[in-house]
Amino acid sequence: MNMVTVLHKKAMEFADEALLARMEGNEKAATLLFEKALSLEKEAVFTVPNSSQDKDSYFILLRSAASLAFNCGRYREARKLINMGLESGAPTFIYKELRELEARLSEANTQPLHKLEMVGTITHANANKSEIRLRDSRSKEYYRIVVPNHLIDEIVKSYWAAEVKIAAQRDASGTIILEKISKAA
Repeated sequence: MNMVTVLHKKAMEFADEALLARMEGNEKAATLLFEKALSLEKEAVFTVPNSSQDKDSYFILLRSAASLAFNCGRYREARKLINMGLESGAPTFIYKELRELEARLSEANTQPLHKLEMVGTITHANANKSEIRLRDSRSKEYYRIVVPNHLIDEIVKSYWAAEVKIAAQRDASGTIILEKISKAA
């Protein structure tokens, strides 16, 4: 088995687990699993050899990555992957599927924001970008969270190195926006 196949198969295993978690109503686990699948699938896309015989594989993996990005709420990334396929000569059957995914993405952009709750430790702060990074205590994943510009200094002073509970929203573009922060109990 070549590396592309290994990466793709592992990505699909995570995607299957994500679908199961979603069916069980565990949206947070589903999102995390879809994000892991997306990471592997993107790696597979960019590992495909650049030869004419591998073009279909490249576009199939690209479409799959776009779909995974959509499923974990990373709409901006999904749009980027869709555009890569549409602009670089995808075969007709993939082109059609990318257009369908693009329509679903446009529809999702009109949907309400997705609420998130996380518990973890702030590991990074960037005042210029008004963002913090949080390492989730349970999943050990890192999240980039946009915070109100006027609160960045206070958040760092009050919550640095402490375990915090964050309520946030993921917008249509996939950006996580802070709503509330407090020390975890």
